[in-house]
Amino acid sequence: MADKRALAKIGVRALGGVIGIGVAVVAVAGASLLPLPSVAVDVPASTVHPVPADQQRVCPGPVLALAADAGQASRPAALGSPTVAYGTDGPEVRTRGLQPDADTGSSDQAPTALTVSTPQGAEEPPLFAGAQVQDAVSEDLAGLAAAACSEPSADSWLSAGSTSLGQTSLVLLSNPTSVDATVSLTVYTESGLADAPGGTGITVPAGAQKVVPLAGLAPAAVAPVVHVQTTGGQVVATIQQSFEQGIQPRGVEQAGATGSPSRVQRIAGVTIATLAAVTAGQSAESVGVDFPAVRILVPGAEDAQVTIGAVGENGTAAGNSYAQTVKAGNVAEIPLGNLKDGSYTVTVNSSVPVVASVRTSVIGSKARDFAWFASSPTVSDKQLVAVPTGPSPVLHFANAGEKDVPVTVTPESGAPFTVTVPAEGGAKHAVKPGTYTVEGAKGLIASVSFAGDGLSSSFALEPPGPLAAPIDVYPR
Repeated sequence: MADKRALAKIGVRALGGVIGIGVAVVAVAGASLLPLPSVAVDVPASTVHPVPADQQRVCPGPVLALAADAGQASRPAALGSPTVAYGTDGPEVRTRGLQPDADTGSSDQAPTALTVSTPQGAEEPPLFAGAQVQDAVSEDLAGLAAAACSEPSADSWLSAGSTSLGQTSLVLLSNPTSVDATVSLTVYTESGLADAPGGTGITVPAGAQKVVPLAGLAPAAVAPVVHVQTTGGQVVATIQQSFEQGIQPRGVEQAGATGSPSRVQRIAGVTIATLAAVTAGQSAESVGVDFPAVRILVPGAEDAQVTIGAVGENGTAAGNSYAQTVKAGNVAEIPLGNLKDGSYTVTVNSSVPVVASVRTSVIGSKARDFAWFASSPTVSDKQLVAVPTGPSPVLHFANAGEKDVPVTVTPESGAPFTVTVPAEGGAKHAVKPGTYTVEGAKGLIASVSFAGDGLSSSFALEPPGPLAAPIDVYPR
């Protein structure tokens, strides 16, 4: 009997344990199915909306001539004054002269800084543009020089100039900011990277311009390309080139920055004129500096396989394509043959990123001149264009897309007009001095050219820089 009671007690205890385990399992399962209270701590953060910075543009100022005094042969002097045009779609443009690094006789011979304030809360910067042009005439230096008033930058490329016999090139560095800029100039030539220790540590004071003769960095360079980099303040870099053959001036140009290295470079509004006269002046062995050519730099470590195409602004293919291998670190100039007088869009396709520009010349009844055409990024959907007073200004558009693009151009006074830019082609329209609002041009590149009897010049259009975006700040 005792054993039976013990077994019964053990059974009851075992059954109680099983029931307890079951209750615990049910409790846990129920807890997992019921919603539990949650505790979350939000990360403290605040959104800062930066105060929109003023937009700045700098016009490079007058054409400069090196002083005739042998004791100050590297000292530049201003030769006349340019005509400047600028405007906005509303805000007032404030102007001031930068401290020139050249002998000047009047305040209008200083580089001009243009400033426009962006309204607080604006989602887009105001439309703003400026440009200048000068018809320089002297015994030693003559020609037409046009240039856009450009935004300062910490990194830019100048694909123009020469320091060979009869050629003089000056690098103009304008600093509109409130802090000094330390500039480094890296010069590439047809022989490779130039040994130019004087190109580093160049100080451009705040609110001033510095002029650097390129011959001091790369003497006897036929085809230089200059990489301009800054720390501290930012600068607007321009290269002025003048050509004198014997005692006869053969032109002058002020060329702004060209596009940064890319595998595709597009150049709008390349104008070729009096090509028969230019061709007649070439030798049987090679073409000279007057013949139209594309200047190409390969800044990287790999050779470039380059193809160049030219399309006339009537939308049809013009001439042949040009193919060449350009060595890494070197500059090459590829002649543009089989073309006729007219305006073209030149496209450079490369296997590696390159820098590119185009040079053309014109021979008039009493004078000669040359022009540089820079590659440029696509313009904004709505863009302002400033056209200064100069001979026969023309507005050019180039379209790399697969559809025709109608562009509406509205002058500051007068009726708007439409320019239809054909797919994979270009178009042009003669304009008068003044400011124009361009709408519907997104994805296109554009330029303005000037042409007269023995005169030629051009500048590319660039979109404005974007406004600063709001910033989320997370305190520690």
